[in-house]
Amino acid sequence: MTDIAVTNIAVDVTVTDAQHHEVGRNKYTTYLVEVLSPSKSASRRRYSDFCWLYNRLVDERAGAIVPIIPHKKAISGKVRFSEELVTERQAQLQRFLFRVMQHPELHDAPSLHTFLTADYTMWENAKKQQSGASESMGDEDDSEASNDNMLSVTTDGSSAASPAKPTGPGNRISNWMGKVATNARMAMGSMQLESTPDDDIFNDLHSYAANLDGNIKILAKDATVLVAAIKAQSETMEQMGAAFSEMGEYKLDNEIVVRTSSDSLFSKLGTNWNNLSKLSHFAQLSAQTKLDEPLQDLARDVAALQKAIAKRKHTLFLYTRKANQGKAKMGQLDKLRENAANHPDKIASLEGDVRTLKEEGATMWKEVDTVSKRLQRDMERFKINFFEGMRKTLETFHKVQVEYSEKYVQGWNDVLPILAPATAGASQGEPPMNSPPVPPGGGDEDEDAITATI
Repeated sequence: MTDIAVTNIAVDVTVTDAQHHEVGRNKYTTYLVEVLSPSKSASRRRYSDFCWLYNRLVDERAGAIVPIIPHKKAISGKVRFSEELVTERQAQLQRFLFRVMQHPELHDAPSLHTFLTADYTMWENAKKQQSGASESMGDEDDSEASNDNMLSVTTDGSSAASPAKPTGPGNRISNWMGKVATNARMAMGSMQLESTPDDDIFNDLHSYAANLDGNIKILAKDATVLVAAIKAQSETMEQMGAAFSEMGEYKLDNEIVVRTSSDSLFSKLGTNWNNLSKLSHFAQLSAQTKLDEPLQDLARDVAALQKAIAKRKHTLFLYTRKANQGKAKMGQLDKLRENAANHPDKIASLEGDVRTLKEEGATMWKEVDTVSKRLQRDMERFKINFFEGMRKTLETFHKVQVEYSEKYVQGWNDVLPILAPATAGASQGEPPMNSPPVPPGGGDEDEDAITATI
């Protein structure tokens, strides 16, 4: 997906030079992250470090639509360190960084600056100070399964201004239990959220995102099915071509090959079907790169939108909970004031609690307002990007389909003369032949060369 509404900052960032490391029984991969513009920096980071950055961006810039890093679940150690996966991951991580650095809501985030510039000691300290991010991403081993939380709602409610939390085991367990309890209450809808001036806008946005999410998932899933179907067609036609080629001859017991009078017909027919099979194979590769993969990217962008909406809802939930606590304390205070002479100390204590809750509530309301405005701004950018990404994907794919369809028609037309009845004077079983259809660029070129011509 191409970003349209971005900052004017020229970004030159690369993720290269993957290196595998072994520390005891732990094996992991680091990547060289180099920034040449707008300022120069270089550092080595693990995959889990990129995931740390993702989670911090979601918290620091709540309401922003943060690009999601593609990942695969349950990857074995052998596959995880394969050249193919490492190369693919390098490209994905570089694209993630590029999009973040050009994102108008993310490019100046504190965590991004730390990620790009911190040396080893500073970097490790930064991760320890944010226990929620480092522990949830499985920092011990770059495990893919640990990356699932990138599609879930972050529930600690922290922001760029939040103080660092203790990182001891007891605090981690306590924080985790608090998150679980908050998620459960939100999921059950047991608390009526406070109304805001933007409720109508966000109700509409929720419906818009839900509609996009449902349909893009269908398109992404069916695109994968389509690619598999084209691949199956290619393989089937190759098998049938081989069968045609062998139909005009047979072997005797003494291994002597006997060619029938129809050998030439079936041999050339087999060649045509084999070439049509190659054309289908290239069509499959084209469908994968020009339809399936772009739709998967768009589906991840919609998932990022859903998470931004959920983050705003969570921020409002935290404010509502604080406001309800204040109302409950105020109710207790009002009752005690009915007989103030008997409860002077309790009244004084409750008055202090109410003041504190009002101050905290005011701060949290400002956060709700900040998150809401950020989401509205980023939503305008998202709509432009999503529409253009979908339009460009479909335009490219449909153009290629037209070209392939023309080549398919030509290929099938070239088969017809082979099957035409024998003309007068021609040997029985030996009809006139045309040259067999050959995929663009010839039948012997490599896939890249043939695909490039298409």
